[in-house]
Amino acid sequence: MSRQPKWIAEANALAGWGPLRRYWRECNRHDREVAVWLRAKRKAHDKGRAKCRCEAYPWPHRPNGGLCRFPEPPQERWQPKPGSRLYKKRYAGLRRQLARANGLHPIRDRAAIDALMPQALELAKQLHAKYPKYKYRNMEITETGIRGYWTTAGPTM
Repeated sequence: MSRQPKWIAEANALAGWGPLRRYWRECNRHDREVAVWLRAKRKAHDKGRAKCRCEAYPWPHRPNGGLCRFPEPPQERWQPKPGSRLYKKRYAGLRRQLARANGLHPIRDRAAIDALMPQALELAKQLHAKYPKYKYRNMEITETGIRGYWTTAGPTM
């Protein structure tokens, strides 16, 4: 945003308005506060809503919506798209950490990383149980698969 001409600044000052940037800052601040309030209100309302845990969907959902026929059992179940990446959203950072630590490209080498992902997650769970401060970047991709290692913060001797 560029600086406004003097005549506009003078007209704004005569009208009792401050600089335009301050005005828009206040507008944005107010909009964010309203959004936070609405989000909290929706969240509180959703907590009180009845939820169904039938086999139509693998997550809690609204009763009698979509594939759910509450109170009767569903005729069919929700199926994920075939060929979708199983760990796409939950472990988005894991792909990047594995790639960066091993000199791979997260997009170009996606097929190789996807093939190793189940093994990497299993190893990560085992190492995390033993070392709670374990990070995914401590995995090394070798010719035979994935190897996890633990390092301390200090120098090794």
